[in-house]
Amino acid sequence: MDTSTAHPERERILNVPNTITFARLILFMPLFVLLVLVWHENFWAFIVLVALGATDWIDGFAARKLGQVTHFGAVLDPVADRASQVVVCVTLVISGILPLWILIAIAATDLILGLIILAYKRQGSMTITYISKIRTTFLMLGLPLLLLGHSDFAGHEILAVVAFYGVVIGCLLHVFVGAQYAAIVIREGRAHSRPLGASAAGRPDADAPNRRG
Repeated sequence: MDTSTAHPERERILNVPNTITFARLILFMPLFVLLVLVWHENFWAFIVLVALGATDWIDGFAARKLGQVTHFGAVLDPVADRASQVVVCVTLVISGILPLWILIAIAATDLILGLIILAYKRQGSMTITYISKIRTTFLMLGLPLLLLGHSDFAGHEILAVVAFYGVVIGCLLHVFVGAQYAAIVIREGRAHSRPLGASAAGRPDADAPNRRG
């Protein structure tokens, strides 16, 4: 019996990069919450948050290096990213470190974009834009540094202020990127819903079949 093909579905799910992603969801996130809200160890929570961000890079690197890029992993990774972001923000809001409006702005953007994607039945991933990468950098650096700024060491107040404005910039860019993606989904959805062979004005267009909608 060929064991390499005995459980293809399990192998697509239980591979190295997906295991790392699962670890983010079931290990690092609960530990982070406990460190901040129960044990009040902001410095160690900062270490866990850095490790959480590192695994986001490691699982993608492992998937490419080991040739284990799967559709399941492509879906799981952004879900884990969003879940991690929401859990971190909620935890920081409850602890009083992060203002509630930042959490609302991020969560509302993701919710509205998700509803638009469902409404237009869009499938597949979106192209990562340059602004999206900047947004991610500000949030991934700002949130851990904001937490570190609320630890007990000399000069932590200055770090807290700098990190806070970094998170604010990341939040504003998150809303902007979400609006960009929403506009793309709506535009593509309307283009695909047009009858073939008809122009925008509703007249027959002989060249329509030769163009991509």
